[in-house]
Amino acid sequence: MPVEFDRMLAALFEEEDQARSMARTLMDEARTSVAAAAAERTRLLAFMQGPLENHMVYEEDFIFPLLKDHGLEAEVAVCGKHHRRLRELRQALGATERPEEIAPIIFETARLMLHHTNFEGDYIYPELSRDQWRALMRQTRELEKERASQVGLAEPPTDE
Repeated sequence: MPVEFDRMLAALFEEEDQARSMARTLMDEARTSVAAAAAERTRLLAFMQGPLENHMVYEEDFIFPLLKDHGLEAEVAVCGKHHRRLRELRQALGATERPEEIAPIIFETARLMLHHTNFEGDYIYPELSRDQWRALMRQTRELEKERASQVGLAEPPTDE
């Protein structure tokens, strides 16, 4: 069973690493070329509407409440503010097709993604030991099962 929770934890951290890498690339493109930034609009919107939104909802629904139980209310509040701003930026990006408007939105989005993932890495992840993170992942799995049973869905898959 600890292997399952180690995998869940590794997947969470991998998502954060991928977001950091994407953010750096997008920031560079937005700085150097309005046209290059505008060309990334569709891909970034798809990422923000799919994987990023799913990640934020997962954090908000399952991880953040448990982090609050560990005394990290202030840190969770900052992360919530970041999520709200990312959603606002997604709406702004979806509402324009003008390259000169797209580039600054992409830059701000990428900068905030980088800032957010660094914030989590600096102020949240170090606050819990590996055993505490495993326990948190175990609690997360239980919350997922509970939520799934409430809405009549199959339980989330496990690696057992």
